Amino acid sequence: MSDPTPDRPVHDDGLPPGAPPPRERHGASLLLWLLLLLVVIATAWYFLGREDPQPTAPAPVQIGEPVPEESRSPVSVPPDSRDATARERAASAPRLPDRNALPLNHPAPEYPEAARRAGEEGTVVLEVEVGADGRPGEITISRRSGSRDLDRAAVDAVRGWTFEPAIRDGKPVASTVQVPVDFRIANR
Repeated sequence: MSDPTPDRPVHDDGLPPGAPPPRERHGASLLLWLLLLLVVIATAWYFLGREDPQPTAPAPVQIGEPVPEESRSPVSVPPDSRDATARERAASAPRLPDRNALPLNHPAPEYPEAARRAGEEGTVVLEVEVGADGRPGEITISRRSGSRDLDRAAVDAVRGWTFEPAIRDGKPVASTVQVPVDFRIANR
């Protein structure tokens, strides 16, 4: 008998050299399918076991049967009469709204003659500490006018002003306010 492929050497396994060895798919493939099936069953079992049972309905109330309600009555112990009248007076007393200090008596400052001759004009902004009694305390210049004479005249004028003090929680308190003082020459 003659060999149909005499020029190719044949190995013992019957495959030509360089050919990949055959894989055994049947055993490993079956094992993977069984594992996959087991995972699907376990997952389904887990989620089915987690379902909440049907909630039980509350017992029905028959029509006409009285249903008890919580008491909404106030405490039955009367307060001390002295405390009640003080509270009533405090509640009925008009309470002033919170506000900042306001100038009451504020005469215009005297225009310094040297500044008038030089034609100096401007606005001085002063920071004034107003006491609870309405009197100005410390006065500082927040923004200068550009003229020393005008700045000094503004401070001197505000020192003589009276203020309505600031109100907090219905009581006069000390506060700080900014007061602008304008200097304009009228005959221009």
